[in-house]
Amino acid sequence: MCWLSTALGLSLKAKSLFTQRRALLLFLLLPMAVHATPAQINVKNIELVAVEDKFHLNMDLDFQFNTALEDALNKGVPLTFLYEFQLSQPRKYWFDEEVVTHTQRVTISYHALSRQYLINRQQHQQSFANFAQAKEALSKIKDWMVFDKSVLKKGEQYQAALRVRLDQARLPKALQAEAASSEDWAMYSERMRWVPSLNL
Repeated sequence: MCWLSTALGLSLKAKSLFTQRRALLLFLLLPMAVHATPAQINVKNIELVAVEDKFHLNMDLDFQFNTALEDALNKGVPLTFLYEFQLSQPRKYWFDEEVVTHTQRVTISYHALSRQYLINRQQHQQSFANFAQAKEALSKIKDWMVFDKSVLKKGEQYQAALRVRLDQARLPKALQAEAASSEDWAMYSERMRWVPSLNL
């Protein structure tokens, strides 16, 4: 009976240890699960509009921040997004010819003293009472002049492309190394390509 009691005791200890380890593993994985939701930028609508002798870009985006980015923003880390537009001329047997590349940076930040969210765009600042309003402003680009009609050749076909991403190079230096190796800080859209109707 003694050996049976000893074996039973060891079995119970092993089971208890296994339960503790499983609980610890779940505890460690839980934060990873919380942060596992990817940050995304989706292009909902985009158009090139002729305004006199120039073309302007209008777009409507959907910014889906993850918990890590939203927490960083609320702790005072400004987040800068890079909007990249490119116009190219397709070539059949060679690389496409780049005609125009135009970029714009937009920064969202949180001001703790005033409890307001700020959007800085081309030296113009807007303030918002909550994150939802600031995100809505971040999502809309209107009348962005991207190229002049003079760069176009009559009778030629062109391809436009757009990509929006978090500019990790504009993060505080202390965060840049972490951001480069963490998926939590990888927020970008797919590169959208389309053939615009330029009516030359």
